[in-house]
Order: sequence, then structure tokens, then C-alpha cells
Amino acid sequence: MRGVKLFACLAVGILFLTGCGGERTLTCTNSEEQNGINIDQKITMTFKEDKVTDVKMSIDSKAASEVFENNWDVFAAMMDQQFEEKNEDGVSLKTNNDADNHTYRVDLTVDLEKATDDALAEYGLDGITDANATYEDTKKDAEDAGYTCK
Repeated sequence: MRGVKLFACLAVGILFLTGCGGERTLTCTNSEEQNGINIDQKITMTFKEDKVTDVKMSIDSKAASEVFENNWDVFAAMMDQQFEEKNEDGVSLKTNNDADNHTYRVDLTVDLEKATDDALAEYGLDGITDANATYEDTKKDAEDAGYTCK
């Protein structure tokens, strides 16, 4: 009976120390205006044992000038062409064009354990599963690129 209690205490202690499998989440955001468009980006990365396993990215674009509001259809068509919706090979990409409010949203979710090399390459993420970048390395790189990370 004493052995069972000791084992239970050790198991609970290990769960607290490892954070239930060593999973951590890094969320980085960036906002900027480029040529009459406000762009807000949010990237959330899940790390298991200090390796990236999932990436979620959202990009919100909003017209910040009358020129873009008046030419919203052209901008949205260009975005539609650049970001085709997809849900396969561990990658999900969805878009939402709100023409009334002149906003365009892109949501990209990548499960790195399921995504194929070709699917990763399509979004510039090839090599991410082979990278030795840790949580701290990734956070530093993102902050150096102008993101705010938590």
C-alpha cells in the first residue's frame, strides 16, 4: 500500500514538473500599416518537448485609406488568388472577405505531425520540423522581427 502512495505522489509530481507532457504555447502578435492597409498578425505555436508541433496564424487586413476602400474588390480578388482555401495534408487555410467593413481575414492552421513536406513548402514552412529551434530561440527570433510574444 505504501508503494502505491509513493508511486501516486511521484506521478503527480512529474506531471507538475513537466507540465503534462512538456507542452508550451507561444503567441506572437504584430500590427503595422502598409500602403493604406492595417495588418494585424497573430501566430500561436505549440511546442511539445521544445519542438514545434502546431502553428496557427491569423492575418487581418483592413483598409486604412479611402483609396483602398474604393478599390476593395481588386484587393480582395488579389488576396483570394494568393490564399486559396484548403483543408488537407495537415493544413487548413480559410479566408473571410467582409467587403462591407473592408476587412479580409486569413486563418492558417498547420499540424506539423500530419503535414506533408509539399504542404509545408507551399506556405514557406519547409524545414520547420527539422529545425532545432527551441521555444526560447523561436521567441527571440520573433521578437527580433518586430513581434510581441507571450
